[in-house]
Amino acid sequence: MMAWEAFCRALADERARREEQAAWQLEPGARIPYRLRWEHVQLVAQEAERLARILGADRDVCVAAAWLHDIRKTEPQHALRGAAEAAQALRQTDFPAGQIEAVAHAIRHHEGLFRPENARPLTPLETAILWDADKLTKLGVSQLAQLLSGPRARNMTLRERRAFLCAYVERWIDRTARSMNTEPGRAWAAERYQSMVDFLRLWPQA
Repeated sequence: MMAWEAFCRALADERARREEQAAWQLEPGARIPYRLRWEHVQLVAQEAERLARILGADRDVCVAAAWLHDIRKTEPQHALRGAAEAAQALRQTDFPAGQIEAVAHAIRHHEGLFRPENARPLTPLETAILWDADKLTKLGVSQLAQLLSGPRARNMTLRERRAFLCAYVERWIDRTARSMNTEPGRAWAAERYQSMVDFLRLWPQA
C-alpha cells in the first residue's frame, strides 16, 4: 500500500468513527456496536478499484476518491466540502500532484441517491466510477443487512424491520439502480436490486 493510500484510509477511518460515535450516542473511545460508515467506505473503495481495473481508469484517482468521498458526510453539501478537504489533504502526501483535481472532481459529483432519467454518463471516467461504486454499495442483500445493523434499526420489532427495509427499496432505490454510468455498474446494479426485491418477497408479513 502506498503512503498516500494509508493516509487516506486512516483519515476515512477517523471521520467514520466520529460519525458512528455520534449516531450511536457514545462517549469517545467507547466500543461502536457496528461501524456502518466504515463498512460503507471500505466497500466503495473495493468497488472503485474493481471498476477501475475492468474499465481501464486511473486506479489511484478512483481509490483515493473512494476513501475520501464521505469525510464530510455529516455536513451540508458534504461533497463540495469533502472535495476541498480531500485536495488539501492529498497535497500533504506522495499522491501525484497532477491528479489531485481529478480526485476532487469525482468527490464533488458523487452526492445524491440517483440522477435524472436518461442523464448522460458523468465524465471523466473516474468521476463516473466513484458515483457507481458509491451507489452499488446501497444495493443488494448485503445492504439490507447493513441497514438492520445500524443505529436506526435498534429497538425495532421484526415487523418494523421489514417495513423499514421495504420503504428503503420501494421509495427510491430502483432509481438508484437506474442511475449507473458504466456498463458493469448497470449490470451489477440491476442484479443487486432484483436480489433485494426477491429477498423481501420471501420475507412474509407478520
